[in-house]
Amino acid sequence: MMVMSDNDIETTFKAWVSYQGIYAHFTRDYDYFKFNGKGNWSSIDSMQRSFSKQELNGNFSSQRKIFKDIGNEFTNKETLIFFYLSQFTNGITYPTYFDSDLYDEYVERMNNFDFTIKQDIQQIKKYMDKFDAEFNDIFKVEGINHPVILKMGLSKTISLETTAVLDMILGFVDNIDNVLDDPLWNDHSILIKNYKPFLEVDVSKQKKIIMDVLTKG
Repeated sequence: MMVMSDNDIETTFKAWVSYQGIYAHFTRDYDYFKFNGKGNWSSIDSMQRSFSKQELNGNFSSQRKIFKDIGNEFTNKETLIFFYLSQFTNGITYPTYFDSDLYDEYVERMNNFDFTIKQDIQQIKKYMDKFDAEFNDIFKVEGINHPVILKMGLSKTISLETTAVLDMILGFVDNIDNVLDDPLWNDHSILIKNYKPFLEVDVSKQKKIIMDVLTKG
């Protein structure tokens, strides 16, 4: 087993325990905010036992180093959560696959949130103009066909943040849930619902930005 100093253990635990809370929120029936990210993983002993399971017979737990490095790079809870959100919102849930470039892109979007929303609504407006469609048409489900809002989200034409903001304003996700039983949509719907509580959004402000683009171009 890899020997760690007390300082390394604390740094690693800080990153590990935040990850466990986010992981449970996005993959299980667990509310991060209700339980403040806490669970049966909320002790250093829990972390050590988890690592030790992977280190039987002299094996090395790569997660010790991964979480130690994450803890050293992201030194407070807010940046840790941002880092994990940048991964989970891109479908990356396991530490060995984490991509730091996604964090840089995520921070850029968060720092320019209004601009991101405006750009994405411009993409929706382009679709509307091209296909002579109404705004409500992008949320419509026809038979078993995927709605345009899902296609735009999966293709990264619009960001998950914009999809979440639109749902905050319109509540369209539950409406689609009621008429479309489809694995792709179901996964996307769950992702939107899990992600929304992490977004601090001035809904009135975002609604104005959206309306300005739709009415003025």
